[in-house]
Amino acid sequence: MENLKIKALKIAIVAIMLSAAIVSCKKESSPLTEPATLKIPNKMAVIPTHVFDWETTDYMPTPVGLPPILVPWASGSNQLFPDEIAFDYKKADGWNLVYNTFSPTQVTSPNFFALYNKYRGIIRFYLYLPPGSPYASSYFSDGLGISGGYASSIMNFSKEIIEPENVQKSVTKIQNYQILSTGAWYACQYELAYDPYIANANHENLNFVWNVSSTNLSQIVLNGTSNRTLNGTVGTANSGGFNLGSLLGNLGNTAIHVAGFKGIQALNLPKSKVFGTDVTKSIEDGIKGGLSGAVKGFFSAILGGSASSPQVVDLKLKVETNLTGSITNNSGILSTTLAMPGSANSNTVGYIPNYNKIMGVVNITKSPVVHVFTELLNSLETQSTPKKYINDHSLIYLDYENTDNIIYNPEVTNDGTTVNLIRTDLLVPYRHRYWYQGANIPIRKPVGVTWNGIEKTTIVPFIAGEYFSYNLSSYTLPKFSGRDIVSDEVYMYGSSSEIKNDRFIAFKVQHRQDISGGGTSNYNATDLNGVCVRYTFLVTPPNGSNPVTIVKTFKASIAPIGEKITYP
Repeated sequence: MENLKIKALKIAIVAIMLSAAIVSCKKESSPLTEPATLKIPNKMAVIPTHVFDWETTDYMPTPVGLPPILVPWASGSNQLFPDEIAFDYKKADGWNLVYNTFSPTQVTSPNFFALYNKYRGIIRFYLYLPPGSPYASSYFSDGLGISGGYASSIMNFSKEIIEPENVQKSVTKIQNYQILSTGAWYACQYELAYDPYIANANHENLNFVWNVSSTNLSQIVLNGTSNRTLNGTVGTANSGGFNLGSLLGNLGNTAIHVAGFKGIQALNLPKSKVFGTDVTKSIEDGIKGGLSGAVKGFFSAILGGSASSPQVVDLKLKVETNLTGSITNNSGILSTTLAMPGSANSNTVGYIPNYNKIMGVVNITKSPVVHVFTELLNSLETQSTPKKYINDHSLIYLDYENTDNIIYNPEVTNDGTTVNLIRTDLLVPYRHRYWYQGANIPIRKPVGVTWNGIEKTTIVPFIAGEYFSYNLSSYTLPKFSGRDIVSDEVYMYGSSSEIKNDRFIAFKVQHRQDISGGGTSNYNATDLNGVCVRYTFLVTPPNGSNPVTIVKTFKASIAPIGEKITYP
């Protein structure tokens, strides 16, 4: 009988131990149980991100007995991402670990981790697909977006020209890397805008969603040129969810994304259709100038290094990108929901971010206001009914109306980092309607003929007090002014590198020279709908690491202040 009691007691102890083990396993098990998606279970169980020292280790953390996995930048690893970002991961340069599904105690598939750079506002995901992955394809497509009912502006910097009032929810890209059955590391990076109101959100109304697919495309035509392969990464921002099909034939909203200075050369960009200029050289020169604050040739960039050795961290190019073709196959690899850093996520179900602060460096709360006075110039077609005019516009950007709308992330500056606005450019697009032949004889530009003459449209000072009632100290031209060519679009610009002292940027876009050769049809030489303001910020870390230049362009809000008719 005693032996039976002891035996029963042993069985009971074993049963209790098994129950405890099962409960313990449930608490520590990863929700990454499916190879194509990370699901959050319907229970409150916070799982901290496994932290590892990515900067010094050779291998990723994995359970004992499994094949070792080299870190993405290690010699011997299969790296399918730009060379120039391979060694850009140092903590001293601002990188922090945000997410990580690698662990020495559990197996998940697929595996990834993400770093965030607080000085640049860039989040970069590293995805590892092991040998034998059933996703082989000609291209790799990825996207980052937000889910939930909270209207955050964190994804607004996905666009080349930003409209603060038009919230973007996602960005979708196609990268020119194949998914290999031999296994490899892939990298996806995204630029984030600072949204202080994320602190009021929680896991029920705001999360990141990271989406990755293997994609096969056929009949690739980029910018009218047939290609067997893509030479770079193309992407588009959306106010809705991920839409890979929106990249095809989407001339207006698609941009080329570049990470790395050498990546610009690899694009093999054609010469400008309008000016015949070398677009690649213009962009490279603009980047070198941007490192000293004199940006030209692009709207959106994050730059590092120096003018002699520039580092392109993120660049969005407007180069008349028109990708056409067909998606022959698109297979999902993952669609992962991730808790938003900096939100009220302490009670989040599943994994919580290791870097748990609001992301982004800078943002603007509303579109910059530009005041415009319009002069209607008689086009000399005096017999026409109704009369036809060419519009001249005087524009003014006021510092005290606009720079107060720029907000900076205190998480960036609380360690002594400085973020300064070092240049403001007021950009005014205009259309080409006239060209010149022979001895500077102006004629109207024929349809379909490449412009190859002298552009006579200029910017001039407007007359003091003529129609502006603002108390300005000077009506001279801005400190910097001229013409900026972005792809095949031309902008007249006026700029200030001391906007806090100058307090304004003001000039007139003048088209009177255009009518000297005769009549014209009714047109607006200046596209007021395209007026924008480009800001250049300099981020200077306190630890002696390289400064970062951030270039962001915002669509302007036009405030008309009157018009008059001028008869020549």
